[in-house]
Amino acid sequence: MSKQLQGLVRPVASAAITVSLVSALAACGLLGRELAGAPEGPRADIKSEQQVESMAVADGDACYEEVANGLMVDEPYAPDFNTEEYAALKEQGFVSAATRPLSTVSADVDTASYANLRRMLRDGWTAEEIDTGAVRIEEMLNYFAYDYATPRGDDLFGVTVHVGDCPWNDQTKLVTLGFATAPEATAVAEKGSNLVFLVDVSGSMDSPDKLGLLKDAFGELVSHLGKNDRVSIVTYAGGEEVVLEGARGDQEGKIMRAIRRLRAEGSTNGEAGLQKAYEVARRNYIEGGVNRIVMASDGDLNVGMTSESDLHDYVDQQRETGVYLSVLGFGSGNYKDNKMETLADHGNGSYHYIDCVEEAERVLGERLTANLVPLADDVKVQVEFNPATVKGYRLIGYENRAMADEDFRNDEKDAGDVGPGAQFTVAYEVALVGSGQEIGQTELKYGQDDASASQGDEWLTATVRYQPVDGTDVREQTQVVGAGDLRRNPGSDWHMQAAVIELGMLLRGSDYAGTADYDAIRELLEQAGPTAQADELAELADLALG
Repeated sequence: MSKQLQGLVRPVASAAITVSLVSALAACGLLGRELAGAPEGPRADIKSEQQVESMAVADGDACYEEVANGLMVDEPYAPDFNTEEYAALKEQGFVSAATRPLSTVSADVDTASYANLRRMLRDGWTAEEIDTGAVRIEEMLNYFAYDYATPRGDDLFGVTVHVGDCPWNDQTKLVTLGFATAPEATAVAEKGSNLVFLVDVSGSMDSPDKLGLLKDAFGELVSHLGKNDRVSIVTYAGGEEVVLEGARGDQEGKIMRAIRRLRAEGSTNGEAGLQKAYEVARRNYIEGGVNRIVMASDGDLNVGMTSESDLHDYVDQQRETGVYLSVLGFGSGNYKDNKMETLADHGNGSYHYIDCVEEAERVLGERLTANLVPLADDVKVQVEFNPATVKGYRLIGYENRAMADEDFRNDEKDAGDVGPGAQFTVAYEVALVGSGQEIGQTELKYGQDDASASQGDEWLTATVRYQPVDGTDVREQTQVVGAGDLRRNPGSDWHMQAAVIELGMLLRGSDYAGTADYDAIRELLEQAGPTAQADELAELADLALG
């Protein structure tokens, strides 16, 4: 294998990061087939440079001037500085079930934190060098696939419960709640897609492993588009430009000419790009279909709106247009995770970090429908703990997704959006009555004197509330968890989740890590069974702790 190919195969290579972005954009072309229920075409149908040139000529316009040299580059791009930014997160501790029986969160299907941590560890970062804000355990849990139950009847979510003795704290139990939607394509997908790709072409993109590879690999996109899809490309640097608008998915040469003309230069005016992308999305809006902006950037916005609060307010306003905003992050050195997450969280979209070709194929290939097609909006989870059986609890992760309890049934309050074939996990460390776990508790004069009257065998009741995108009434589903759910061997999924949580706690230096260490993670992964995802997590544990 050549040095160049090795650089592409190894996930940490920056060259692979850019190919990932392009593969991700390319996989979006599956909207023409996969979202309508047809099988994905073979990957061998990616067009060669000569084929693309022929298509361009067939469309009647002069072809682009460059001749590509393939997907290989001489050296991966490696910035010699680090100005990466992450939002500060305050880890949640134990709270009393008697004084705070409710825990409420917005659903989160993002996976960016895990892929970004993988990039850091494979690049040689130590646990001490990783910003604690980069470690979002809920996104680490979301990254992996679990054997969750599918929905029954008219429910949109299947709910799976796993309960076992907490591996790192002998005074608590680990409860994981898994939520999964059915993978079938929806009526929304069948009506067609209006996709606007918002691409950063600022000066930092001017390297062969970024914009250069994007051009060479764009043939992967056009080979999968359908005639019912509409594709627009908006670029931004010092200003914005509509490179392509409303092209039919089967106009392959036209799309390739547009991307070949891109040049990287200037500052990064994300505000101008966002405004133009929403404008283009509104002009090409498909009533009842998929309408989504996919923003690809390193998040280093330095002109126009640059603060998290300004970005938050802007995408909040645009959410009312019915256009969703998803975010693909890539790159290192100047990466602004805080801004990328803000855009996705408040733009009714998901956030993923692309660190390799395989990740691009996974995010917008294998999980294309889950990540781009809407199914349920404003998905919230509220857990009520029974103070008769539960002394206290600790929500693991979700620091920036926690909601006020009173907002659970307030449908004016925005929450996460979930697509078909998606999964997300909510985990709690639970201390039962009689546990030696210390729980801070305030003595109440007007407390729940009759708490013993609660259902004695029940520990908690979890409720998921959501708005189906088909416009039907808001729905709720409930799941009761009690002593009968406790298992000596909770299963491979639970052991995998426990290992993920332990690694996350150790990476962020958690006060609640207890006995978690490298050997404990290894043991949990052995119990999870020999799988590719367990092997990958073991590799990262080796890099971080071994």
